[in-house]
Amino acid sequence: MKRKKRKFLEIITVVLFAIIIIIIAFFSIGLGRYVSIVIFGLGFIPLIIVYFFKIDLKKIIPDIIFGLIDNLLLIIPALIGAELFGVVGALAGAVVGNAASDGIAGLFEGSISEWLHLKGIDSKRTMLGAAMGKMSGCLLVGIFLIFSK
Repeated sequence: MKRKKRKFLEIITVVLFAIIIIIIAFFSIGLGRYVSIVIFGLGFIPLIIVYFFKIDLKKIIPDIIFGLIDNLLLIIPALIGAELFGVVGALAGAVVGNAASDGIAGLFEGSISEWLHLKGIDSKRTMLGAAMGKMSGCLLVGIFLIFSK
């Protein structure tokens, strides 16, 4: 029963953090390009959450790298689409960019996971570790938004 309670707590943690991110980002949009600093700062909260749940940070490195590469490659076509075609272009760019960036980021994630395994580091994923690692990486890329218009 203890395992079920932990899984439930992990799910609630991820969902609540996702809601908090959305709310903070929504109310920070008025900062213009400086919202990127807020988003970047939010990227450290998942690492704190992982620490409190006693998950080894080494285990989530592949997930953090996935999130970093994923969002870094996603924002490029989204920004280009927005510049050329407005909101619809941004959405189309984000959808296409997400598909491409997920695949490319997955290559890096898998490669790093395999490398960690070869080095004797247990890179077995947990639900919370994978979620928080990817969220952290995705949010840390937010710092690059400061360069957008």
